Formats: sequence, C-alpha cells, structure tokens
Amino acid sequence: MAPEPPSQNKPPTRGRPRSFDRDTALDAAVLVFWEKGYEGTSLTDLTEAMGINRPSMYAAYGNKRELFMQAIDRYAATHGSRAFSALRLEPDNRTAVEEFFKASIDCALAEGTPRGCLINTVATDAAETDPELRDKLSHMFKQTDAAIAKRIAANRSDGQGGEDEPAMLAHMAHSVTHSIMTRARTGATRQELTRLAEAFTAVMFPSPKARANSA
Repeated sequence: MAPEPPSQNKPPTRGRPRSFDRDTALDAAVLVFWEKGYEGTSLTDLTEAMGINRPSMYAAYGNKRELFMQAIDRYAATHGSRAFSALRLEPDNRTAVEEFFKASIDCALAEGTPRGCLINTVATDAAETDPELRDKLSHMFKQTDAAIAKRIAANRSDGQGGEDEPAMLAHMAHSVTHSIMTRARTGATRQELTRLAEAFTAVMFPSPKARANSA
C-alpha cells in the first residue's frame, strides 16, 4: 500500500503514434506481475497480456525491470490508493482505521485480481536482490506511514485516537495491512482477515474500560 505517486503518463514523442493505450497495457502488466511474480513473469507473458510486441514494449516502457518499476507505481496509483480513500473519508480516527483495514481486505480478496498486493507480496520479494527497488519500496513505505500519521494527528486535538503517538499508530496500521496482504496471498479467508483487523483495532484504540483494567 502507498500514496498515489506522480502521474506516469509521458509526453508524446514524435513519429508514428502508438496503436495501444499506454495505461491499459500497463494495467495488464500489473496483473501479470501480481499473479506470477517478477522472476516468474516472462517477456512472452507480458507482451501477450498487454497485446503488444516486444519492440513496442521496449519503446514504451523499457526493459522488463523498467516495466516492473512502472507497474509498481501504477498499482500504487490505482489498486493501492483505494484503502487511503477510505481512510480519508471518515472523520473519526477509529472508524477511519477500521475502514482502512476493510478496504485493504477488499483489495486483497477482490475478484478478477490476484490475491494479496503487488507491492507487499511481490515487489518485496524482488527487492531482496535489487538495491534500487529496495530503496524505492522503503521510500514508499515511509510515505505511507507519514500519510497515515498525518491523518491520525489531524484529529488528536478532538481527543480521538489511541494512547500512542500518531507515528506509532500509523506504523501499526500499515504493518497490519502487510499482514492482511501476506495472509490473503496464502489463502486466509475474509473472516480470518476481519478478525485480525478487529483485534488490532482494539489494541490501537482501546476502550476506556480496557484502559482502566490495564492501568
């Protein structure tokens, strides 16, 4: 999960116009990488799914690795941004985090897409042997933490939120979504993921009675 990155649309180049929609083809590449992983995806897998030949792919996106980097950004701007929309819409912090988890579960289990998350369950695997990708993901995760913390901090003056600092709550919330995506990838059910989310919400935002009992 990550904040929406800058638009990946490139300015038009001179010469013969492309006969395919760049974003549509990139969306197809996202699904292939998401399903098969970086190493498991072949150039043939990509060109067949994208409906283009290799010269067109290289001209529009570069090599396989460059295409994967763009697919990560495209995923963050589309599938990955949905949970943040839910987080921003709710004025109450606890409800906002609950909706954030719910939207993450919906994304992890959505029909028509692979389970899990391209970033959390695919790109992190590839990052093990790719320092540049590792740095990219680290930056994205820090952006995510900061965005959640900012959202939680915005309502602290109203007495909302848990006892921990917004940054720690944000780190916890983000970590829960990582767990949701990983468990979904390995076959967890919606009921199991929902129980996990509810348990962590109770820890992050304890009721007054729970706080009193732990005092």
